[in-house]
Amino acid sequence: MNLIKKIAVALDGSEAADKALDFALDFADRYRSEIVLVSVIPPSYDYFYALARARSGSQIEEDEYVKGLTDYHKRVLSSALKIAKKVKPNLKISTKLLEGPPSDAIVQYVREEKCGMVILGGRGLGWRASMKELFLGSVSHRVADRAPCPVLIVK
Repeated sequence: MNLIKKIAVALDGSEAADKALDFALDFADRYRSEIVLVSVIPPSYDYFYALARARSGSQIEEDEYVKGLTDYHKRVLSSALKIAKKVKPNLKISTKLLEGPPSDAIVQYVREEKCGMVILGGRGLGWRASMKELFLGSVSHRVADRAPCPVLIVK
């Protein structure tokens, strides 16, 4: 009997997320679970848009910044999907690109899609987190506090 039919694996391109993916693939294979790889495009109005503009020395446009973030997260998902399908070709694996504050978007997705588990890294790309995340806690801790299902944090 498979109690965990669908597992959401949160990815941000960090080493911790890569470890979470490795763990999730083995776990899903053992329990015959479906995997959905998720990555979250954070709000474009956050602190890091201003920082990107300041560091570039020019007036990068918000659209350019958002496109860069979107392309980055698409590459993260594409790369992870390619690796996952190569390592575990018999698993059902899909991807989902989300938008919003990372922990909020992950929890909302898990709730709406009735995922049985979330697996994510304990230390992601903290420098990409919004100021809200920096002050209120890491994405992994906020997801663990608010998700309606078990959350496994891989270190």
